[in-house]
Amino acid sequence: MNITIIGCGAFAKGIVSLLEQNNITMWVHQETKINNLKKELPNLQFTTNLNESIKKANVIFILVSSNYFKEVIDKIELKQNIPIYIGTKGMLKNEFLTAYAKKKLKQDNIYFIAGPNLANDLRKKVPVGFTLSQNDHNLLKQIFPNYLSIDTSFEPNLEFYSIFKNIIAIGSGIIYELTNSYSTVITYLTKVLQEIKNFSILYGTIGDYFLTGTSFNSRNFIFGKTLVNNKEKAQDYLNSTTVEGYTMLKNLFNYLKKHNYKLEIINILYSIIYENKNENLLLEYLK
Repeated sequence: MNITIIGCGAFAKGIVSLLEQNNITMWVHQETKINNLKKELPNLQFTTNLNESIKKANVIFILVSSNYFKEVIDKIELKQNIPIYIGTKGMLKNEFLTAYAKKKLKQDNIYFIAGPNLANDLRKKVPVGFTLSQNDHNLLKQIFPNYLSIDTSFEPNLEFYSIFKNIIAIGSGIIYELTNSYSTVITYLTKVLQEIKNFSILYGTIGDYFLTGTSFNSRNFIFGKTLVNNKEKAQDYLNSTTVEGYTMLKNLFNYLKKHNYKLEIINILYSIIYENKNENLLLEYLK
């Protein structure tokens, strides 16, 4: 099978490690990265030409950071109906990514793909989970024959909570650094679920929610920890690492405000991260 991976970050490399039996082309935004990628992934083909990369593709994975998503979608020129899996966790100012891609590309077989998984664990090839936004007639199971996939039918909710869990994980990192207690972190994560109230809409994302919210391999968790004691170091981390929760907190805060929907935890995290309020507000939230 000819598979195109659009993106070259940690998650893209993790997905590639599960697809080694296929012919893989990876689109890279910057040509300067290709030499190092060739050393790391010698069996792949690389190109900086987006539409050249998808010319022979049977399946496309879009795994760029949220900052580049709209630019990539706007440039894609599809000449046939190709299944597309979107692994980018984020949203535009007033629209979810899959909705935008379907509208722009004028096709419906575009799927949002979530965990529970971390990029490093994908590369270890241990059993992990993939959750889909809609039924793809078992295509993902054919592509990842040894890995679990869960078909679902709640695309907007899956995207919402894939964004939400990254934001919440920043709070987990803050809580852990303040208390040095996993019990308090889990109490915090449970409290957030109580605020949501409708647990059924978390089906398919609950594993990702707890994984991202408790792992030292989660970039969002690490950012939260760093933010407590060293804001300059936290800013350096943002400059060198993609922290999707930070990027998307502002978008989600504004989206909820526009739709007159209040989530106290989002307001608290926004005030800490963007308004420089004291991190102990999170401990007050738990009382």
